[in-house]
Amino acid sequence: MLGLMVSCQTVQITSNNPQINTKLMTDNIILRFLRQEILFGSAKYQLKPDTRNIGNNKAINLYDQNDIKALSITMDKQFEGHRDDWLRIGEQNQRWELANKDTPIYLSKKPIYIKYNFKITEHDTKDTGGTFFQIIANNNKSRILPWLKLKYYGDQVQLDLNLVKEVFWLTGDPENTNFDKKSYRFKLGHFKDFTDFRTLKLKILPSENNNGEIIAWIDDKRIFELYGPNFTIGNAYSFKLGYYRWLDYKANVETGHLTIKSFGYHKNCKLVLTRSECEYLSKTRESRASVPNKVSYWRSHEHGKKITKTIRYKKKIPNFYIINSK
Repeated sequence: MLGLMVSCQTVQITSNNPQINTKLMTDNIILRFLRQEILFGSAKYQLKPDTRNIGNNKAINLYDQNDIKALSITMDKQFEGHRDDWLRIGEQNQRWELANKDTPIYLSKKPIYIKYNFKITEHDTKDTGGTFFQIIANNNKSRILPWLKLKYYGDQVQLDLNLVKEVFWLTGDPENTNFDKKSYRFKLGHFKDFTDFRTLKLKILPSENNNGEIIAWIDDKRIFELYGPNFTIGNAYSFKLGYYRWLDYKANVETGHLTIKSFGYHKNCKLVLTRSECEYLSKTRESRASVPNKVSYWRSHEHGKKITKTIRYKKKIPNFYIINSK
């Protein structure tokens, strides 16, 4: 059964009754359901539907089956994205995301803890990619670049840390940023490994200094830990939770589904992670990984356009010397 929680009643949403979906799937209905069933910690009060979303009646179902309540997001090539995504220079994108656009978290000496329970469907992406969760580097409330991303390319699921050397804007496209970046990429598996609910947990302390820290778990296994400078441009960060994908104008990309069972973050670890995860403390602060990883470099294409604005990181881009283990 698929259902909506409306004033303590469940409204059936089925293919035989699409008008209910169209009329009732407002941002307020979605937020009410999310705050009652899905979000916790600071996310419960700070995340809201973002500014470039595909229409709710196309992308969203509120899932209630076998005592599991979840938010289901569908991306189909027939769903035209927001004009700033669909008509972007050199690429074509679509999304439905929640964000804390108005409440960024400013850099400090205190970490934030994150927990995300989700599943995805297997589908043919035709070697395109997208994201299921992003942590964005901000200048105050202005979002400028993706810092840490739970993403996919083809059917491979990975977690990328982006150390950006330059952000730039192109003539005729003032709403979208482009990057010159170095990325640390951690391979988590493939779509088939995430067709049942899995949990990503993070401890993050974004910093330009040596106190920077990122620890990641999948389910109960710690998969990597990074120590040292990890944040290059910006003075704050924010979250984007949901489904974003770039299509490269390929018409035969199959429909994909992301289902979110729970998501939350807080500065109090005990509200998010287990006791043992909260108490974990590296004795050596050596960066380690138990999953395959590599470093990659990328500069966005300029597509023959002029660069109208740029922000550069003036220091040397940080390096992590990662000890690989099983």
